[in-house]
Amino acid sequence: MLLKRIVLIIISLVLGALITTGIVIFVLSTTVGEYGTFYFTMTAFFIACAIGIWLDKFMDTKLLPE
Repeated sequence: MLLKRIVLIIISLVLGALITTGIVIFVLSTTVGEYGTFYFTMTAFFIACAIGIWLDKFMDTKLLPE
């Protein structure tokens, strides 16, 4: 169970960073430096949280209570 939870966290953080990078570069037409490191980190974290909640259901990690 612990291994599944660690995999869930890693997948969600990586996807959050990739999605945020795509949004910053392609949608906003700017760089991560111009967007701001703190804002990039917080945006990636919150997108990763949303992905983690979604993945929790499909990976059956029971990280969140029902």
